[in-house]
Amino acid sequence: MIQYFDDKDLACFDGLSFRRDKKTGYYLNAKTHKRLHVYVWEYYNGEVPKGFHVHHKDFDKSNNEIGNLTLMEAREHQSLHGKNWTEERRAKQAQMLRDKAVPKATEWHKSEAGHEWHLQHYENVKELMHRKKTFVCECCGKEFEAEETGMNRFCSNNCKSKYRRESGVDNEKRICEYCGKEFEVNKYAKTRTCSRSCANKIRWDKRREKNNAGAGLQHGS
Repeated sequence: MIQYFDDKDLACFDGLSFRRDKKTGYYLNAKTHKRLHVYVWEYYNGEVPKGFHVHHKDFDKSNNEIGNLTLMEAREHQSLHGKNWTEERRAKQAQMLRDKAVPKATEWHKSEAGHEWHLQHYENVKELMHRKKTFVCECCGKEFEAEETGMNRFCSNNCKSKYRRESGVDNEKRICEYCGKEFEVNKYAKTRTCSRSCANKIRWDKRREKNNAGAGLQHGS
């Protein structure tokens, strides 16, 4: 049986002391560097198999009795705990990766060992990377061959552009400069009016203003 002391900051089991880590909540033995829940499970069952984790059934890290412990595959265990993370915990984890893991990974990839690994990795996978496959264009239905990039949806840029125009994925809302009506148009278009009729009316109004201005000048002279 596990005994707890110092307001449950210290746990004793099998003649060993385990101090609770205030950051993680796990109890750790300073000499063996083993967590209490893992030690307890192995005390009763033997060494934890490779690729498995010891899980607290009730998610309470201070409840390390053998009845509250079970063995799970590492991937399943990580997924289970990931689903129970709060948004704050997820944000902290992401920030930790940005602050610590990403810089170290970047440094390694730029190192001589990293360059050597990339060269060897490329040699191992280059045939797969440049192997051509047959795809069907989502716009015209034509079959075409290309190196697989994960973005092989169209046989040409013309089909890609046509598909985007017809699907309206690049459309946006605008206000007609003549009648004030809202209309939808491709965001890359220079269209300023909802219809050709309104566009013609703007041109007629500008032409009329120009003619009137010219007539006024002649009259004033």
